[in-house]
Amino acid sequence: MAEYIKVPAGVYDMVTRCMEQEFPDHVAIRYVAEDGKTVVEKKYREYAQDIRRMVAYLKAEVPDIKGRRIVLLSRNCYEFCVASFGIILAGGVLVTLNQKKTWEELEYELGLVEPALILNDGIDYGCRTELEAAYGPKLRPMDCYKDTAPGELTNCVGHDDLMMLMFTSGTTGRSKGVMLSERNMCSTLVTYSEVAENWITNRLPAGQKLPLSHMTLLPMFHLGAFGCLFTWAWMGWAQNLGSLRSFYKDLKRMPSQAMAAVPVLVQSIHHDLMTGKQDKLGDLWALNCMSAMFDPQTLMDLHDHGMVISQLYGSTETTGGGLINFAEDAKHIGSIGKDDGHCEIKLDNGELCMRGGDVMLGYYKDPEGTAEVVDAEGWFHTGDLARVDEDGYYFLTGRKKNVIILGSGENVSPEELEGLLEKCPAVKECLVKEKGKKICAVVCCEEADQQTVRDFITETNRTLPLYKRMSAVEFSAQPLPRNAMGKLMR
Repeated sequence: MAEYIKVPAGVYDMVTRCMEQEFPDHVAIRYVAEDGKTVVEKKYREYAQDIRRMVAYLKAEVPDIKGRRIVLLSRNCYEFCVASFGIILAGGVLVTLNQKKTWEELEYELGLVEPALILNDGIDYGCRTELEAAYGPKLRPMDCYKDTAPGELTNCVGHDDLMMLMFTSGTTGRSKGVMLSERNMCSTLVTYSEVAENWITNRLPAGQKLPLSHMTLLPMFHLGAFGCLFTWAWMGWAQNLGSLRSFYKDLKRMPSQAMAAVPVLVQSIHHDLMTGKQDKLGDLWALNCMSAMFDPQTLMDLHDHGMVISQLYGSTETTGGGLINFAEDAKHIGSIGKDDGHCEIKLDNGELCMRGGDVMLGYYKDPEGTAEVVDAEGWFHTGDLARVDEDGYYFLTGRKKNVIILGSGENVSPEELEGLLEKCPAVKECLVKEKGKKICAVVCCEEADQQTVRDFITETNRTLPLYKRMSAVEFSAQPLPRNAMGKLMR
């Protein structure tokens, strides 16, 4: 491991040692102000002071905060970053929710966690009225701490206690609250240390110096982007908060050398490089490709055009950690990596399984769901099918679970959408799948009823978040194929 890397003992250490002692004058966060033009920079010293303000505010508002759930319901912003550290260091349990879900979904998740407070950006994503009616007295603005004096910090985070809850789609359609501890997060940081050494330190372009700047585009209520908060804090990097809609503009006004990327971004960057538009990417030279199966040829093309490529495999249940691939040869570049000893890896009838400090505490208030994926020996069954080659590199081959992972990184349960489709009287049977990067409904019905089904899908889509909407439909007059057990074949 590179000499400058010292993995923090915990969240308290990240603030008191890394932010305040080692990197106080480094830029911590950059973001575009509300005027849409001005770039704001926050140094780690300022960042730490605001975290102390948030801690003092929360302790005053919730005197019995230890173990109480504090919800963040917000877009990516500087205050989201401050609140994440502040909630944990105040002794609360951080809960991040997707503010773009339907009220039915949010109502279920909020009811499950029973929040003491909800920090909210005030933007109406479609259910503001319901949120205020149900939780009005508990709502606070994201900058609620700004007039509070910075307080003293004490290390009140139990290393193995519940530190945060992050929701992920379940195979039944109901979301599950993944319970994560400080030990989980620090175990994953050991994996990220490998990134720091192999992906960054040993591959700096000529004239490039540390620290670097990382462009964060993905929503931080997902672990892939949320992990950046911790990763860059202990490395002294700058985190640039950009937007998918203004990606290229943000790269110009907030120059970034590295970025975590999901398939839709990888494809966009690949197109720019292959069409000679590399100048659009500015200083960007390092891509960490997150989780999904990527086309090996696409990754090789990026590598051949000067991009440093790594591929990270993990899940919310493993705190984002697992395997990292740094291979640059055609044989291995499409792999998710090899066992490097950070956690235990095995294949169980072709299913990828992991065990170690990265693996979650369990699903919140769901011991049965936990037992379905974590066996008696502590192995987490990922639901992903894989193979391992003679060199020890693992390759994803498919999904045991049916959850659809979109190019944007969003998860969609096909069973949930199928349940909605089945409410249409004209539908005899149906299944939902991904086809051509679209969510496609396959429906068995009478030919005369096809327009009725289309109209029903149109009306149903209006009740769903944009990322869940069915944008394609296929019809069959014949019953859909089933296996010997009578289950629909996907």
